[in-house]
Amino acid sequence: MTIRLVDRYSPHELVTDAADLGLVSTTVASPLGTCVARHVPRRTSTRATIFLHGAAGSWTTWTPLLQTAAGLGVDLGDVVLLDLPGWGDASLSSDRADQTVLAVCSLVKDMAEELGYTEWDLVGHSLGGFIALHMASIWPQCVLSVGIVSGTTFSTIRSVEHPVRNFAELPGFTMLWRVMRVLAAIGPAGPAVVRGFHAIGLLRPATFPLFRHWTKVPRSQVLALAREVRPRSFASAAEVTRGYDAEAMWAAIECPVRATKGDRDVFVTQSDLDELGRLLPSSVRTVVADCGHFGAVERPIDVLVALGYLDA
Repeated sequence: MTIRLVDRYSPHELVTDAADLGLVSTTVASPLGTCVARHVPRRTSTRATIFLHGAAGSWTTWTPLLQTAAGLGVDLGDVVLLDLPGWGDASLSSDRADQTVLAVCSLVKDMAEELGYTEWDLVGHSLGGFIALHMASIWPQCVLSVGIVSGTTFSTIRSVEHPVRNFAELPGFTMLWRVMRVLAAIGPAGPAVVRGFHAIGLLRPATFPLFRHWTKVPRSQVLALAREVRPRSFASAAEVTRGYDAEAMWAAIECPVRATKGDRDVFVTQSDLDELGRLLPSSVRTVVADCGHFGAVERPIDVLVALGYLDA
């Protein structure tokens, strides 16, 4: 299914102050690092909508979607927007070898329980989609639904496992991952290189594959990338998928799953959606027209429809 609604491309700037959205912050620590949540100040139930960002992102990735939902009167429930370890205001204290998918998921679970939520609707972008699917497979009693926006799935897993053999399947991701590994190896100079690109005005054109219309992306999104393209964290996040048996794990998912991608998404292929459909025949899979990898920023109305929060 392909949808296209009439709305302006990238209609909102990212919000960087949680108070502007009526949210407060909580931090939970583990040996892996910390997880930082922006959430409603008063819990209304034991059920929360937990938003999981991707690599090179943070909780702010979701703020255009929240602004759009608020403007349309869409109730997202008790929202919890996370900074995962190594991103945003959350720290990554362990080395790459210790950052397993279970460690990340367990920290998300700890945060949810710290806030008093025992039932979760998970919405994940990119790597956050991978995390959401894994959580649904191991904690079916807690995960009530999964929504994926350009989720990291089968093609990324294959690319990390055999980058040369599978280069043609996802060349954009493979090249970026390799660059991030090189920048991670040079330590603090790596993020400085990214900031330098931003300072001289080259970061926006350098990131054009991520967006359908890179010249129209809000300035706040470009600034967020300058801050959040963290080579060490990106390289570690990619390694989380190495050797992962997606078919065995995700076939056990019992809750409703909705997955969406942009029609110009260079990090997610049509075969990713097709394979998910074969594995989970009841899942709803949607391609958003005129959109890249950041659907929640580029086409928030379409994403709300694709995830079932808004009636088309």
